[in-house]
Parts: sequence; structure tokens; C-alpha cells
Amino acid sequence: MADIALTRSHAYPVEDARARLERLLVRFQAAKPDLIERIDWAADRNSAQAGGRYFKGQFRVTETAVSVELDLIGFAAKMAKGMVRARLEKTISEEFPG
Repeated sequence: MADIALTRSHAYPVEDARARLERLLVRFQAAKPDLIERIDWAADRNSAQAGGRYFKGQFRVTETAVSVELDLIGFAAKMAKGMVRARLEKTISEEFPG
């Protein structure tokens, strides 16, 4: 079970939702390049696995929702769970307003 699991409904065409998900991940990586070491996209670009020293996660978009599941690695990351969750919620809300 993921330490953080978020799902948000959206009404965007899937192509637009994909672009928004990609923008979300690019923003995270630009803001925290020392934490996000890799982003691996699925062939259909509807999902990506991202990871780094303190987390591994799955980011996914469907025709109706965007979801994020993160596993936090280490004591420090688990202690920051509330802050990480709040940042994710804020960024998802910015990319997928509704």
C-alpha cells in the first residue's frame, strides 16, 4: 500500500490530460532535481514511474482521473509525509483545476 495515494477527477481530453501530467512531473523535477532522479514513461505516455533517493511513485492519467501513488523511503521522508502530500495536492490542483 502506498504511503500517499491521491486521485483527482478531470474533464480534459486524454491528450490534454497527458500533457498536464507531463508538465506536473517536469515541474517537480525542475523544483527538486536532487530528489527526482528519474522519470520513466510508459509507451502510451498515460503513466510514468518516478523515483529518487527518498521515494518511488506511479503517476497515471485516464480519460476521467489523474492519480499518484508514492512510497516514501526512509525515516526522514516518512516524517515529511504531510508536507509532501500537501505539495502534491497543490500542484495537482494547479494542473487539473476543477
